[in-house]
Amino acid sequence: MLSRLRFLLLVVISLLIWSCQKEQAEDKRVYRGPKSELLGIDMVYSDSGRTVVHMITDHQITSPTEDRIYPKEMKLWFYDKLGNVSSQIRGDSAHFFRTDNSYKLMGHVVINNVLKGEVMKTDEFTWLPDEKRIFTTKPVSIKTRTDIVHGVGFDAAQDFSTYSLRRVSNSVLTVDELPTN
Repeated sequence: MLSRLRFLLLVVISLLIWSCQKEQAEDKRVYRGPKSELLGIDMVYSDSGRTVVHMITDHQITSPTEDRIYPKEMKLWFYDKLGNVSSQIRGDSAHFFRTDNSYKLMGHVVINNVLKGEVMKTDEFTWLPDEKRIFTTKPVSIKTRTDIVHGVGFDAAQDFSTYSLRRVSNSVLTVDELPTN
């Protein structure tokens, strides 16, 4: 009887030790998925109560490193000091890099300077909000009211009010008036 009791006691102790070890092993698992996911984003950035940038996108994924991925179309509107839209930007997707506070818009990126009637198209560009500038090393096409210019590399103010092309790849076509579509 005593030996049976010892045996049962050993079995119970073994089971307790085994279950504790199993719980500790399970605690070591690390979650590697997104920190958060948001749908239907409609955000306004303001400065001193004045709207500066308006952003709309359908989906935002925040990574554990606080980077944000926007896998669907992103639209941005920049406003002048009077509250008027000065430029509109759209891209198929975007990525916010937390470490250097920059956005990269990718896929059929279009920047429309509403005030000047100019449109720039490229495959991707980077926006640095702290420096209030945008740039790309990719091919670009700029359509003004009278010209079409192609080049590689582009630097601009974030509102597209001033810009420069790094390498113009063909001559400028000048006409009386181009359609603005």
